Amino acid sequence: MLNADVLSEIHPPDEIHSRESHLKEISVSLWPITQSRTPMNCWLHGKPGVGKTATALWILRKLEKEASVRTVYVNCWEDPTFFSVLDRIANELRMLGAERLSKSFKLERLKRHLSNERLVIVLDEIDQVPPKERHAILYNLTGLPMVGLICVCNTQQVYFDLEERIKSRLNPVQIFFEEYSSDELLQILNQRAQYALAPDTCTEQLLGTIARLADGDARIAIQTLKNAAHMAEKESNKEIRASHVRSAWNAAKDIEKAHFLRNLTEHHHLLYELIAKKRNILSGDLWRLYLKTCEKRNVEPIAVRTYSDYCNNLVELRLVQAKRAAIKGKVREFRASE
Repeated sequence: MLNADVLSEIHPPDEIHSRESHLKEISVSLWPITQSRTPMNCWLHGKPGVGKTATALWILRKLEKEASVRTVYVNCWEDPTFFSVLDRIANELRMLGAERLSKSFKLERLKRHLSNERLVIVLDEIDQVPPKERHAILYNLTGLPMVGLICVCNTQQVYFDLEERIKSRLNPVQIFFEEYSSDELLQILNQRAQYALAPDTCTEQLLGTIARLADGDARIAIQTLKNAAHMAEKESNKEIRASHVRSAWNAAKDIEKAHFLRNLTEHHHLLYELIAKKRNILSGDLWRLYLKTCEKRNVEPIAVRTYSDYCNNLVELRLVQAKRAAIKGKVREFRASE
């Protein structure tokens, strides 16, 4: 490979394919901050691998470069509390004197630091933050002067579940990211391959195969190309072959599944474990089995509403498939994704 970094998930591409309308909507929403006026916040939602994070990072680069607006990216899986988010922002802005282990002190320091600054913050994976911490993060950050928020998550439902006072303060522009088509993924793969691989390493036909296998998920597509290139390189082959692509795709799915599971709570893990043990299980049966397992393991069970949210999380992350059960009532049938 000429440049493996180009096939990294966090590599910011020079161009964002098939997201022109999304870029425009976010840019228009945040434009007032370039004129030192209050911007509109943005709520980006859609399934994993549809370009939400890449688009948000591209916007941050543009604001920094063209308008000298300060920006901070926060991955809320890594920083899932109000304190850790404040700490991340303080470190990124290189704020002096913000080391004290106090949320109120850090927040006051941040307000003082921003008295003459304009700032846009991306809160990626905001849906992975516990509700109490999410409310604290959003309520307090929306109260800062001259700050715009880009919240990135898998579902719009998380916004609807916020307290009314927080929804009112946040009042974001809702921007939905649909899944990529195979042709759009092929465009993305062609761009990455051009900069990452030596000429003639991968045929257009194989890139098309990867695009189809990825089923609308750009992260899976890019990871598959990266894995296939590594396999070919390891075997001293100058070209990527169909066998490399097939093995690489399976490995990419396993990597993504492990990544999601590693960052989920113990109750997510337990629910996934119970679903994976059954070929198919109805939502009511899963709830009863979950309660029984919690009792057996001496674990405090989550509330019914939280259980529903956690099941939705597993479906949104494509770890679990769900369909309406063929019986009366709002009953779903779950099975682990292959």
